[in-house]
Order: sequence, then structure tokens, then C-alpha cells
Amino acid sequence: MTEKLKDIGSILQEARTSRGFTQADIAPQLGVSRATVAQIETGRRSVKAEDLRRLAAFYGCSPSELLPRATDDEEVDGVAELFRSHPDLAEDQGPSSFAGVCAMARALTQLEATLEINALADPLPLYRIERANTPWQAAQQGHRVAEDERRRLALGEGPVRFVDELLMTSGVRSAKASLPEGIISISIAHRDHGLLVVVDKNLSLEHRRFRYAHGLAHFLFGTEAPWRVCITDVASELAELRADAFASGLLIPQHGLRRYVETLGKETLGRAGPAVLSVFSEGDGRDKKGESRRVDGRQRKGCHPITLSDVLRTAHYYGTSPRVAAHRLRNLRLLTDRELDQLETMLQSEKYRPIERELALPPELHEMDSLCSRLVALAATAFHRKNIDVHRFNELASLAGVRVADRERILAITATPS
Repeated sequence: MTEKLKDIGSILQEARTSRGFTQADIAPQLGVSRATVAQIETGRRSVKAEDLRRLAAFYGCSPSELLPRATDDEEVDGVAELFRSHPDLAEDQGPSSFAGVCAMARALTQLEATLEINALADPLPLYRIERANTPWQAAQQGHRVAEDERRRLALGEGPVRFVDELLMTSGVRSAKASLPEGIISISIAHRDHGLLVVVDKNLSLEHRRFRYAHGLAHFLFGTEAPWRVCITDVASELAELRADAFASGLLIPQHGLRRYVETLGKETLGRAGPAVLSVFSEGDGRDKKGESRRVDGRQRKGCHPITLSDVLRTAHYYGTSPRVAAHRLRNLRLLTDRELDQLETMLQSEKYRPIERELALPPELHEMDSLCSRLVALAATAFHRKNIDVHRFNELASLAGVRVADRERILAITATPS
């Protein structure tokens, strides 16, 4: 019975008892017996990375919180802790792997320090808000901060073309990689890697865009953990719910959405409020007193229901999946629950899949692989300034996946004109 297993078991026991659960409550979460849970907590049985993920999701915390902390004389390395918690992340070492992305992020951090770029960058804001106790509070926080961020970034009410590049200009690296089954995205805050969001490369482009915005939310709301792994079965966790609300609000702003729906010939004012309005006039402020006028909107133009075509066009315009667009329309009361259910049924039908694929975003117009492109651009700049030699430039270009035949052209276009 090793000390490490004892330490992990003790932490898991404390996490369980502090939340008022019994071993019998935890057993179904892991798919084991109560006796097995007892063995884990006493250090007589090891715990798998997947078990830690399930427990963290059940407890509403990061898996890192269920692991022993480093001692005072040890350097705390959050990323090393991440690999220890999820050993399957380190199995693939290829350029498109999570480990490869982490290597690029470390190299980019070193280049930015060498070129003194960090001194010019604006820090990412941190929204200090009260802890959400209900799903409603979490969703409201996400939507509210999304509106604040759109104003801060001067995005107006239109769609965001390059979400990954938007994060990069905000000081957050973004990349896609092959992630183990069950993991959708990972957010890392570490001095060597910077702020980094990695999403599963096998997701659709629309889904990746959403996960980039989702990862940004975790940094904006702040977290004491150096990393956060988002998995497929933690949608009920309040922090995840808040990040989802932020992502939908950042990608589809409410005022812009209303105006866009109106361009499709659909009226929005009456949908979000009563069909009969009372318009009050103040008069001239002297002799004439104010008066009200009743406006009946039952015969208004554009009161027809939102169709599947409207949802698909909205999704394509804002660069999201049709389901994200449909639920955003529902939240703004432009769809009823019944209409939303009908659209969900249509979207799941096989005959509508080709239409959805036809409207899919072209990756070359909506994704830049910002981490790779920035790493190569700064490597070329450092080479021209004689901060690195050609050998190091080739190492960095290789890390970013640049072909040997393209490297001379990159150096040529980044050189200062003579």
C-alpha cells in the first residue's frame, strides 16, 4: 500500500464526506460496489483517470482538486498534474496531438518573451462575480458577461468570423488536437503555456468555434485550478452551464439576432412581448396632457412562425450549429417550446442532414490555426532579428507542421524590405 494511493484515497474520502455523500452514493457513479469504493479510499486499490473525471463531474470540481498537492519544496506544475490525471493525453506524441499542441504553446511563450511582445499585450479581464447557486444564475452570468465582452472587443452585433483568432488577439491561444474519447476540450492557465484552449479536432467547425468561446469563458470567470477538462457528461455542472451560455451569447448577440430575423421577413417585437401594445404620448408638456393609444398587433405583418430554413440560415450567418441557433431563438422568445421541439425533430431527421452539410462553414474561411500561424510568424521574426539561428527556426517550423518547401517563402515574405 503506497503512500501515493493513501493520499489519493484520503482526499477522495474528504471530498465525499464534506459533500454529505456515502460510499453507497458514490459506487453507482463509478460503476463499482460500495466495497470497492472503500478500498479506493483506504489506498488498497488504484483509481483510474476516467474515475477521477466522473467523480470531479459529480462533485462539481476539477480533477486536479482530487489529487495530492505538491509539497512546499516542490514546484507546482499544473500541466504535469494534468498529464498525471489523464495519462491517455500523453499517449499520442504526434504534431496534431495534445502533447504537440502543448509543445507549440511553450515555444510560443518563449518567443514572445524573447521578442518582448508580452509587455505590449493587454491583460485578459477577470470578471469577479458571486458564486452561482442555481442554473438560472449561472446562465444569466454567462449571457451578461458575453454582452460585456462583445462591447469590450468592439464586435458590434454582427457574427464573429474567426473565433480562434479572436481569442489569440485577446491573449488566449487556441488550437485543435486529437483528444481521447469523451474529452471535448481542455483549458490551461500556466506560465509556460500561457492561456490555452484545445478542442477536439474531430468536432465539426461550428462545434469547435463554440468550444473556443466556451474555453474563453473559463478564463474570464477565473478558476484556482491550473487546468480544466471538459467532458461529454458534465453539462449539468454550473460552471459548464455558465460557459455554454457565454459561448452562445458571444457568438449570437441578442440584438443582432433580432435584426437578422427581421431581414428574413419575420416580425420580432410582438414575439418577445404581448400582441397588443399601449403607446403613450406625453403631449406638449403645457396645455395638452399625455394620452395613450392601443395598438393591436394581431394582424401584424411577419407574424408567421420561424421555419427550419430560418434556423439554418441564422446558424450559417453566425457560424454555429443549427441547434445552438434554435435555442438562442427560443431564449429570445422568437420560438415557442412547441416550435423548438418540432425543429429539433426535423434536425434529427436523416432527410435534413444533406441540407445541414450543404450549409456547413468552409474551414478555410472561418478557421486560421492561429497557434501554428503565430508560432511560425514569430519564429521568422526572431530569425530576422538574429534572436534564433536557422536550425532553431527549422525546429519551430517543423513543430508547427510547416513543410520544408514552404519555409524559404515564409522567411522571404517576413523579411524587412531593403
